[in-house]
Amino acid sequence: MEEGIRVVIADDHPFTRYGLRMLLESDPGITVVAEACDGREAVRHVLEFHPDVVVMDVKMPNGDGLWATQEIQRARPGTKILVHSEYEADPNVMAAMRAGASGFLLKAGDVTQITRAVRDVAAGAWIFHLSDTARMRPWFDQLRTARRDGAFPQLTTREREILNIIAIPKQTTHTAAARLGISHKRVENALTDIKTKLGATDRADLIALARAAGLGVQP
Repeated sequence: MEEGIRVVIADDHPFTRYGLRMLLESDPGITVVAEACDGREAVRHVLEFHPDVVVMDVKMPNGDGLWATQEIQRARPGTKILVHSEYEADPNVMAAMRAGASGFLLKAGDVTQITRAVRDVAAGAWIFHLSDTARMRPWFDQLRTARRDGAFPQLTTREREILNIIAIPKQTTHTAAARLGISHKRVENALTDIKTKLGATDRADLIALARAAGLGVQP
């Protein structure tokens, strides 16, 4: 059976958390694994429960949504953040997107969209609720490129090259070795080091982290 999407809800209003839980768990493919009332608790829950998606309020005590997004992306960059904000023009929303969030929805919007948004974000889509999406699309393209180029600073240039190739669909360690003109053994050794540096459990986890960060493009 396919494993469902694991979600953490982070919001300082208990009624909002309750409503989000009811909406999300009406979808049999989504499971709310934890709720957080502030930013620090959100980070702790992500580290403990390893959710696929965090539905993140922006304005919370003890570490707001922007701070929590930055910390989560630093600790577990494969986690998708869906910002849930009251105001479209809130500068913290754009800052959260720059920090690594994958989208945002307005709290005053159609609440029935939340389950679809969570599913889309978990699948790698960008979700945003803006009045002029065409105007913002180039900004998001630039953001995606900037995030990819700045991803995983702990890796060497060669390790990033290898990881980028491995994250491309249908590419293997043999094709990575051929593309880079190095031995297959060197690629395998590099992948072992990369997994250790990124805290990945296996090859599939490593590829998921790479694609979430924007890698997996033709060099």
